[in-house]
Amino acid sequence: MDITREEIIQASWDVRLELTPEEMEELEKQVMNLFRQADFLADVALDDLEPSSFPLVQENAVRDDTPAPSLSRETVLSNAPEVESVYIQVPRIVE
Repeated sequence: MDITREEIIQASWDVRLELTPEEMEELEKQVMNLFRQADFLADVALDDLEPSSFPLVQENAVRDDTPAPSLSRETVLSNAPEVESVYIQVPRIVE
């Protein structure tokens, strides 16, 4: 598939890009390279391949959710920068 310079100019105008001649030339090279890659991929024989949602087989991607003892309240509060009663104080970030 080929794309013309006029189509690239039209597309850049459609998305409101103001490109210098140097940027237009670079964009044209990049777009042509992208289309060459797509043409190459279109020629790859995929008839015997089974569709998959991941390119690699994933096993045990998530560990088992097993209960474990947590830290005590005293340990957590002793590591907090500021504490008020049994609460950790954090800086206000929302007005």
